[in-house]
Amino acid sequence: MPEQSDFLVTPVKRFEPSGGASLRDFVRALGQTGGQPRRLATAVELWDRMLERNRVVFCSIAGAPVPMGFGPAIASFIERRRIDVLDITGAQLTHDMLEIIGSLHYQGKVASDDAALAEVDVNRFWDTFGNEADYRRVEPMIFDLARTLPDRPLTTREYIYRMGVHFKSIGSQHGILIAAADAGTPVYCPAIGDSVLGMDLGFFRAEERKSIVFDVVQDVLEMTAIVLLAEELGLRTSTVIFGGGAPRNHIQQSQIGTYMFVAKGKGHAEAVRFSVEPVETGGLSGSTISEGISWKKFDPNVESAEVFLDSNLSIAITSSLVGSRDPARCFSFRHEDDGTLTAIYDGTSYNLSQKFGF
Repeated sequence: MPEQSDFLVTPVKRFEPSGGASLRDFVRALGQTGGQPRRLATAVELWDRMLERNRVVFCSIAGAPVPMGFGPAIASFIERRRIDVLDITGAQLTHDMLEIIGSLHYQGKVASDDAALAEVDVNRFWDTFGNEADYRRVEPMIFDLARTLPDRPLTTREYIYRMGVHFKSIGSQHGILIAAADAGTPVYCPAIGDSVLGMDLGFFRAEERKSIVFDVVQDVLEMTAIVLLAEELGLRTSTVIFGGGAPRNHIQQSQIGTYMFVAKGKGHAEAVRFSVEPVETGGLSGSTISEGISWKKFDPNVESAEVFLDSNLSIAITSSLVGSRDPARCFSFRHEDDGTLTAIYDGTSYNLSQKFGF
């Protein structure tokens, strides 16, 4: 039988407000309290440990962080090697693309008259506004890119990489797309048609009768191949999840998919998740990391930290606190002209399609 002393081990430290506290000291103090504040501090610490352990980190991002001002924070995840693979919605890449060419988003009001906004071509993202004309402004730029694309199916990863290179040459601002292209970081978009990215290419097909076709199955194979290569090299994979949606499942299923190569992945070793989705609906967005163990997405002994906190606020906090890695310690990637992806680790290159036969 356990003793009372087995449970009453670490006292809660009362939070003492300090007007001069740094963000790091503030979050560290939260770690000595309880509830979601303590979970936030635990999540930051766990992400730091993932980097210290040199995990291959898959990150998913849903929601609307870019129009609300957090594109540079996401770019920092790439630039400081806090993540190795990014999975994100097409909408966020669209907003990032607009900001790269100098478009702005504006503070608005939730109580605005949406019919009045529609009359003057203002789009609303809760309390943030955007100019609909910006979407028209970027269409010729997408058309110019589309005309240069090879006449074969592309992964979303290859297309996003080519977008980054293209918009770096014509843009005026930095962004996620450019950071990923510069670092070679693979960026996947599992629902690319569910965004202006997809509509612009649909418009291009209607106007110029040239089809841009995405091979999303190759995306699935590539992501799983990254998992298998990491484990073959003695490494483990981890996840950082902001919100839910398709990006979350995409990175989680990278472990399940190892069966496609007649192999069995170990499951992601650690997981950090920031979300306000309820678990009771049964949907994946609100599901716990523990539930993912039943699907073999996570190691049965996964170390996790789940925070019931707005993902935008979480992006801001973690981008300000989580450490960085020396790029020499991490996977690097090369996007080949034939559309395949090469992973490089410890001086050795591995073309994933050649190595795993897909």
